[in-house]
Amino acid sequence: MKPLPFLPTIMPRRSPSPSAPAAPLLKNPEHIEDFLLYRMHNLTRLAVRGVGLMFQREVGISRRDWRILAFVGKTPQVSLSDLAALAKLDMVVTSRCVATLVEAGLIAKVRLSANKRITALTLTEAGRDAYERARLGGQRYNREFTACLSDQEAELFERLLVKLERQARTLTQREIEKSGGAPGDGSN
Repeated sequence: MKPLPFLPTIMPRRSPSPSAPAAPLLKNPEHIEDFLLYRMHNLTRLAVRGVGLMFQREVGISRRDWRILAFVGKTPQVSLSDLAALAKLDMVVTSRCVATLVEAGLIAKVRLSANKRITALTLTEAGRDAYERARLGGQRYNREFTACLSDQEAELFERLLVKLERQARTLTQREIEKSGGAPGDGSN
C-alpha cells in the first residue's frame, strides 16, 4: 500500500549501533522526528483521521460531534459550561458544536425544573441513535487499532500511559509555576 502524503510516517529515524549500546532513542532523541511528543502527535493525527472518516461515513457526524454526543450521553442534563469542561473543549467551540447538533435534531436544550434560568443539554431520540452507532463504531475501530498488540502488550501499554500521563501533569505543573502561574495551552 502506498503511503498517504498528508500522513506522517511513524518510525524512529535511527537504529542503535550494533557495536555500542546506546541509550534508547525514546530517551535520547537526536532530531524532532525522534521526540516522543512529536511521534505521539503524529500517531494521534493519523489515528484520528481514520476514525473521523469512519464516523462521517457511518454516522454522518464529525469526531467533535461524537465527543459532544458522548459526554451529553454520559451526563444527561449537563450545562454547556460543564460540557465544555468535560469534553476539554473551548467554550466557544462547544457552543458552536452544540448549536449544530441542536439544529440537526441530535441534542435538545431543556430548562431545569429546579432552576428555570439554567439550560441543560440532553440527547434526543435521534441523538441517542447516533451516539450508540458512533459508540459501537468507535469500539470496533479501537479493537482494530489495538489488534496489533498482544494482551500483555496492551496491559503494559495501559500502565505506561498512566505513568506518562502522571509525568506530563508533573512537568506541566512545574512549567506553569516557572511561568508565573499562567497555564497557557502550549498549542504554538
